[in-house]
Amino acid sequence: MSLLICLVGLLLTSSAVSTPVTDKPTLIRSVPAHAASFKDGVSSTGWIDFNFADGRSILVPAKVNGQSVWVKLIDGDETSYIDKDFAASIGFQPPTATKTFGDVNVQVQLGELTLRRVKTSTADLGAKRTDPLFAPFILSDDLFNQVVVDIDFAHHRVAFQDPHAAIKLPSGAVEIPLIRYLDARTVPISVEGAAPVPFEWFLGDPAPITVYQPYYETHKLLQNRPTSIRLGGGLNGQHPQEPVATLSRVQFAGVSFNQVPSVFPSNTVRGSGSPLVSGNIGLELLARFRLIVDYPHDRLYAVPNIDTESVPFAKDRLGLYLSKQGTTFVVDFVSPDSPAQTAGFKAGERIAMIDQKAAAAWTQAELTNLRFATKETTIVFTMESGGIRQVKAKDYF
Repeated sequence: MSLLICLVGLLLTSSAVSTPVTDKPTLIRSVPAHAASFKDGVSSTGWIDFNFADGRSILVPAKVNGQSVWVKLIDGDETSYIDKDFAASIGFQPPTATKTFGDVNVQVQLGELTLRRVKTSTADLGAKRTDPLFAPFILSDDLFNQVVVDIDFAHHRVAFQDPHAAIKLPSGAVEIPLIRYLDARTVPISVEGAAPVPFEWFLGDPAPITVYQPYYETHKLLQNRPTSIRLGGGLNGQHPQEPVATLSRVQFAGVSFNQVPSVFPSNTVRGSGSPLVSGNIGLELLARFRLIVDYPHDRLYAVPNIDTESVPFAKDRLGLYLSKQGTTFVVDFVSPDSPAQTAGFKAGERIAMIDQKAAAAWTQAELTNLRFATKETTIVFTMESGGIRQVKAKDYF
């Protein structure tokens, strides 16, 4: 899955969705590790703490060309991404017609692991440049193709291991083959008790489950079910074209999940171009496991967290999308039939304070997660015009 397709929302034509594929899936045969090395002959970095403050991004401390920064981990993209301003500050020159990715030297150090000649493209990642957790580098398959990545979400730590060394699996690990359909690495997912089908797995998507249009239309998943619209988007801007609804049951790695908030995009903003891929499984569901990701051997191991099944999923209960502009908040989007719409909010309105706190007192993570309030929570908005609006959080899809 390309970041510029799924995370960013790059439009695909309907013809791309019907691209012919072979009748059988193929196992991935990754390129042997050649640009990854461990310091002093060790075969693993050991545990490195990562930041998961907003529950939407895996941020790992790293060095990019010697500069200490946060690096965001995703998978499913052949290129990594560097913020254009950060790139300029370290003298990075992007590839051109005469200079290929192989001629561009980007080095990423993660503890005792060094990745050299990381394939990198520039992008404008600067919406949160002032945030202390801003990550100017997004690291993708140049990492996953060369090492085993062990992500322990319960303890917010990650380890990187030489794929030629033996993996010591934790108790309860379930082995899941990673099968490839065209551009997507997939795992089997069952939706509403139906037979398992291939879903690509994607650490770059915070939503628990995304179901692609051919599958949800064939199985009539949106019929007789409350729905709304969320504001999607990424590096190419935001686009309000993604229906949301709640699935009663989703099964992955032998675990059954109930009441799963899910996204149902049209084919124009789906991920994989293969018609055999029915959706993607995202970070909020994957974070309920310890994941040992072994691309070099086409394997994924999943260990359920202790509370994997019992903890409810975060769910949007406001339908209000906000951004900070100077000393105020601006309403970017209001979901149909949401509590925010009922309270009278409209796109473009300005808010002076939220719960008596001005914009400077809110981090970006807090603002993003505001709409995932606990049911029956009342939030007080002081409008720039001086009016007061109170919104009680409740399920609306």
